[in-house]
Formats: sequence, structure tokens, C-alpha cells
Amino acid sequence: MKEKADNLVKDAQSALAAGYIEQGYALFKQAIDLYQQAGNQAGADQMARDLKDAQQKNQACAPLPAIDYHAHPIFYSALKQDPPLYMAAKHFRVKPEAFPADLQGMVRHMDEANVEKAVIMPLDTSASGHWAFKGEKLTNDEVAGFVRQYPDRFIGYGSVDPRREDAAQETERCVRELGLRGMKFHPAAVGLYPNDEKYFYPIYEKCVELGVPVQSHCGTTGLYFTKIKHTMPVYYDDVAVDFPTLKLVLLHFGIGGWHEQAMAVAFRHPNVYLDISGASPRVIPKELLLAANTPFYQNKILFGTDYPFVGMARWFAAYNKAAGNIFTEETRDKVFRKNALRLHDVPPVSPLDMLRQDGFSVPEDARR
Repeated sequence: MKEKADNLVKDAQSALAAGYIEQGYALFKQAIDLYQQAGNQAGADQMARDLKDAQQKNQACAPLPAIDYHAHPIFYSALKQDPPLYMAAKHFRVKPEAFPADLQGMVRHMDEANVEKAVIMPLDTSASGHWAFKGEKLTNDEVAGFVRQYPDRFIGYGSVDPRREDAAQETERCVRELGLRGMKFHPAAVGLYPNDEKYFYPIYEKCVELGVPVQSHCGTTGLYFTKIKHTMPVYYDDVAVDFPTLKLVLLHFGIGGWHEQAMAVAFRHPNVYLDISGASPRVIPKELLLAANTPFYQNKILFGTDYPFVGMARWFAAYNKAAGNIFTEETRDKVFRKNALRLHDVPPVSPLDMLRQDGFSVPEDARR
């Protein structure tokens, strides 16, 4: 029995070293029980101390190597060149030290929180007529360069202002030439509704052709000089109906009071997902957290922070303290890691193909 307990301790230490922290804790607890059953109280006490030390060390860490689906590579030096983002930082009361000085600083913040990978993206507003959005912005090429520097840590998405004449072509360039794996949009920042058939639909069609997901802002926003009417979740229902095989992620789950709308859209469409970025777990609606444990949502909730406006370590410190027992183990593994991998690696569900497979007569040229 002692030998078995000793092996469990080794397994626990290996799990912790690999970032599977909750698994390591569980193995430590099993070892403590075995030591006690063997009458080795000294061994049990030592393991209890080791467990407590590990819990203290990892109190601001993800329970397993997490994938942050929404993180901005924004450095403090660039913040004052971007009035809307500067105002957003003031709105969120983000202190200067929360921003990384450089890309290496961002990676250090990921390491501190046990975040293995992060999805990073720019925001293109280059066709804007508003003075606040005309400044120099992070570009698709720069994001691709960041990914090349840390290919094992970053997943890059592109962005294009839908009002650009070359919006569809730039979308294709992002994927085919730059190797970016999705596209990001903020309808309020470009003053358009996400169901705008003239500007957004050609981009969605290109994303379906390329087989890449779209993430788009949903709910209120701290980004200043914008109107939140453009980001009401209900408008994404049109998009999901008109593009049934578009993988669509509603960023921020309709934050600010529209989460029920966002949940309704995700509930009825197999390829619509919600990310939980932009808020501490203490203020994420309980209805959403509890729904994540059900079959309707368990595969469709993605973890994200909106870093650096919400710090990764701060998010997990709050989660481990206040919300650590809300998710089942299966849900936790999917939300923090597996759903993001599945989003990029598994083909979208086709409702039309499902009907055909079940014997329904669906026109071959049917698209929705």
C-alpha cells in the first residue's frame, strides 16, 4: 500500500509539472488516504503539507493547461496612441502595470496563469471616418509575426474593416498567406450591424469557403466612440440562419444584460459558440455558468479573458476562490481547453447534410 501511495505521489508531481493542477491535487488526496490506511501518519501529514503548498503556489492558475480564446497583444507603450482603447482601459480601471511591456511579457503572464495558448488578433478600423479610429493599429501581418515568434503559444486571427473594397480578398490573404486561423470583428467599432448583407456577408461567405471560424463582439463594450446597438446578440441569429456552416463565436456572451439573447442564439444553432471573456467569473451570470454543464451548451462555451483588460492570473484567482465548483470536471476540461481545440480542428455541423442523411429531400443547391 505504501508503494502504491509513493507512486501516486510521483504521478501527482508529474501532473502538477505538466499543468494538470486539479488532477495533481486529486492524486495527492488519494495518496494521503493510502498513507493513513497503511498507518503511516507521518507520510500522510507530509503529503498534506505538500498539497497545501501546491494549492498556495497555484491559486491563480488554470486547473489544466488552458487556452485563452480572446487575448489582445496590446502593450502599454501603444495604448496612448489608441483613444478608444485608452478609454476602455480607464473604464475597466486597468492599471498600467497590467499591460505587458512586450510580447515576452505577455508570455510570462500566460505562464503565471497556466495558460498554454492564447488566440490573439488585431482590430481593423482602417475605413473609419471617425477621428478616434484612424490612428495606427496592430496589423494582420504583425499578428502573424507574433505567431511565428511563439508558434506553440499563440493562435492568430485576422481582422478586416468590412467597408474596405478588398475586405474579402484580405480575409483570404489572412488565411492562405499569413496562416491565420480565423477572423475577428467588432461591429460597433465599424458602425455596422453584424447581419449587414452588403458589408459583412461577403466576408462570412469567404470564411465558410476557407473553413475558418469568426469571432465577433457581442454585448456592451468599454470601447469608446461606439454604439452598442450594433452588437445586440439577436442580429447574429440572421447570420447563423443565412450561413448554417459558419463557425461563429459570440464574444463576451452578450455581456451587460444581453446574455439571455446570446444564449438563445447559441441554443438553436449547432455552430454558434459563446466565449466568457470580458468579465471576472464573479460577475458572469449564474444562468450561463450552470447552463455550461448541460448537453446544450457544454461543447459551446469557450474560456477567454479579454487580456490585458482582464488579467489571466486575476481571472483564475477569482475562479479558484469563488467559482471553482460550478463546472463539472467534464465541463471544466471542455470550457478551458477542449472546446477551443475542437473549434479549429473539427468540421462544422451541417444541418442540411443531417437532413439528407436522415432521408429528407433537400435541394443540392440549398445553402440555408
